[in-house]
Amino acid sequence: MRIPSHPAALVILAVSMSFIPAAAADELRFQHHYVVRELPVNAQGYGDYGLTALVDVDRDGDLDFVLGGRATKPSELYWFEYQAPDRWVKHLVGTDYGSDVELAALDVDRDGWTDLVCSGVWYRNPGRPRQQPFERLVFAHGEGGAHDVVAADIDGDGRQDIVMMGDPGTQLKELVWYRIPEDPRQLWERHRIGPSVHGAISPGGVADIDGDGDLDVVRADTWFENVDGKGLRWEAHANIPMGRKGPFGVCVRTVVTDVDGDGKQEVVMCDADIVDSKVAILKNVDGKGCRWSKQELPQSFSYGSLHSLVVADFNNDGRKDILVCEQEELLPAGRQNPRFVVFENLGGRFVERIIFDGRLGGHEAVVGDVDADGDLDICSKAWGPLPWNANRGRMHADYLENLLIKK
Repeated sequence: MRIPSHPAALVILAVSMSFIPAAAADELRFQHHYVVRELPVNAQGYGDYGLTALVDVDRDGDLDFVLGGRATKPSELYWFEYQAPDRWVKHLVGTDYGSDVELAALDVDRDGWTDLVCSGVWYRNPGRPRQQPFERLVFAHGEGGAHDVVAADIDGDGRQDIVMMGDPGTQLKELVWYRIPEDPRQLWERHRIGPSVHGAISPGGVADIDGDGDLDVVRADTWFENVDGKGLRWEAHANIPMGRKGPFGVCVRTVVTDVDGDGKQEVVMCDADIVDSKVAILKNVDGKGCRWSKQELPQSFSYGSLHSLVVADFNNDGRKDILVCEQEELLPAGRQNPRFVVFENLGGRFVERIIFDGRLGGHEAVVGDVDADGDLDICSKAWGPLPWNANRGRMHADYLENLLIKK
C-alpha cells in the first residue's frame, strides 16, 4: 500500500442469512490507550507505517507490539515493550526492512527466540533484545516491496516456509514462497506460485481449500491449488466472488477459518484500499473450491478502507467474531471518524458492534491477551496521520484494552 497520508467454473449461490441491526455492545467494551503518541513522518507528513505483530519479543511472559515505518531513510522497524496499558518502551529492531506493509514473526533459526521476516531480509533476535540490536540478514536479493508476508508449511515438511506477494510495481512483482534452509543465513530457495495483485493473502489466506491435506493460497478473486502438495506445481482457479479494484489495484484482507462452527472452513474477506469496503463470509460449498456462496455482513453506514481483518473470540462465548477497522485515509467524503467494528457472532447471526469511535484510524490490527487477564486485546496504528485526528494530527499506535475481564 502506498497511500499518501493526506489526503473450475464459477458458481455463486445466493444465501439468506439472519442478521440483526447495529446495537450497543454491553459485553464488548474496550478502553483506548496509546502505545506511542508520536513517531516520525516525512516532510510531507506521510507515515507509511505497517509491519505489525503482537509477540513476546523479550520472552518476559507478555506480548510486545512490533511495527515499522518508512518516513525515515532508511526505514525503521521497532518493537514496543509492554510494561502497563499506558507505558510501552520503544526499541529499535533495525533498519532498511524492504517490506511495503507486512512481516512474519517466527523462530527462523529455532533457537527459542522470535525473529522477524520482512521482504527479502530477516532480523535475528539476539536473545537479549533490550540490550542488543537484532542482526539483519538477507535471504533474497532484489525482492523488496512485499505487501503480504505469511508463514506457513507449504511443502508439508513440518517446518514453516514464507509466502510473500508484491504487486507488479515492486521488485518482488509476484506471488512466491521461500523454503527456509537448515542454515537460514544462506539464501532461501524461491518458488513462484503465480501473478500478484496489490494485496490479498494476509493475514490468514494460506489454507487447505480443496481438502487434500496440503496448503493452498487464496489471492482475492483467485485461489492457487498446491497440486503436488510440495509447492512446486500450482493451478489457478479464478472463481472467488471478491476482489474489487481500487486506486492501487485489487486489495483484500483474508482469513480462512471455521467461523460458523460447522466444522468446515470458510473464507472471511474484507475490501481494503477502497472506499465503501465490504466484509463477507465465503462458503466453500463443495469443499473442493469449485462452488462458493457469499454472505455480506450487515453495515449500518458506508465504510472506508478496511485494511485490518482478525477473526477471534472477543467475548469468550466460544464463537469467533470478526474485527475490522477503518483507516484515516480513504474514508467516505465528509467523514473524519474512522471506526473499529466487531461483528459479534451470535451463532449464525452477526451484529455490527462499533467498539471504538475516537477519531483515530487503524491499519493492520493484531490481537492477543496483552495484559494476561484472559481476554483478547487489540493493537493497531495508523498507516499515516491526518491533521484532524484525535492525536493532534500526529502519528500514533494504539492499544484497545478488552474490559471483558478485569484483574
